[in-house]
Amino acid sequence: MKVCGLFGINETAINEFIENHIKTFTIINALNLDVVKTLKNGDLVFITSTLREDVRNGTDGVLGRVINVDIIPQIVKGFEEKEVIAGRVKLEMLGFAKCVKIDDINIEIAFRIY
Repeated sequence: MKVCGLFGINETAINEFIENHIKTFTIINALNLDVVKTLKNGDLVFITSTLREDVRNGTDGVLGRVINVDIIPQIVKGFEEKEVIAGRVKLEMLGFAKCVKIDDINIEIAFRIY
């Protein structure tokens, strides 16, 4: 099965997703934001804490189904306050998955439910 991938996601956020089975992820990473911009309700997404350049055959992750997607401005506070574009994607957990093959933003996975 081929799906889109979100890479380098915080492990704490992934664990919350696994526990609650529904989570809204806020994405500001440019590579992941490009993926979020292409998502529609019902699409399947492979989520992993592994960075995109480190994903290999056998990389573990979680498979989710898109419930809602929004592209929004978000304020980032630091030394200077900035406004950035963020993607918010609400996902429903379907189960665990393993990378079989990767090409650009698409990833082929083996999927298992438990």
